[in-house]
Amino acid sequence: MSEPQQVSALPPPPMQYIKEYTDENIRKSLAPKPPPPIRDSYMMFGNQFQCDDLIIRPLESQGIERLHPVQFDHKRELKKLNMSILVNFLDLLDILIKSPGSIKREEKLEDLKLLFVHMHHLINEYRPHQARETLRVMMEVQKRQRLETAERFQKHLERVVEMIQGCLASLPDDLPQMEGPDGTADGTRSLSARDKIWDKDAAMCSIIDEIA
Repeated sequence: MSEPQQVSALPPPPMQYIKEYTDENIRKSLAPKPPPPIRDSYMMFGNQFQCDDLIIRPLESQGIERLHPVQFDHKRELKKLNMSILVNFLDLLDILIKSPGSIKREEKLEDLKLLFVHMHHLINEYRPHQARETLRVMMEVQKRQRLETAERFQKHLERVVEMIQGCLASLPDDLPQMEGPDGTADGTRSLSARDKIWDKDAAMCSIIDEIA
């Protein structure tokens, strides 16, 4: 029996659009330009939104009655809403037991719906704070990673410097003297205490090759 194929929950990408973004088209500036930014209004999930709308729209603009004052403590109001939802749910259970066909059942359902809308709205008002906090944590993580990378690089650099200094200290004093094409010390000048040039670079290269 063949294994079932996994199907992505996301829709497939628009291939007729992706094919236009080839390396050659991008190099020749033939790729389609991105859509212009929306400046007035747009449709999303069947609803029309304005670009200058608030991130969290007030309940009154959505035609919903406000149950809490304008100035309030989010934590306290959420606790009150949670308690009200529990009490109304118990009332709904009592109505369903005693009188399932009563009109009070629909009223209690509407009350619960309104309470849940308010709780969801108060939670959404924390979204901007959550976004800022998430961004702050991400930046702290990136900063810590870069500091750790710089610290590791500094340690490797110190080890390399110590290794080079040790190699320089271990070089013998009787290194061969560089000779020019005419057999003199540097090919143009006579030997002197200042003009004695030793090929330490070649010796260092040979030491590094042996270490590697």
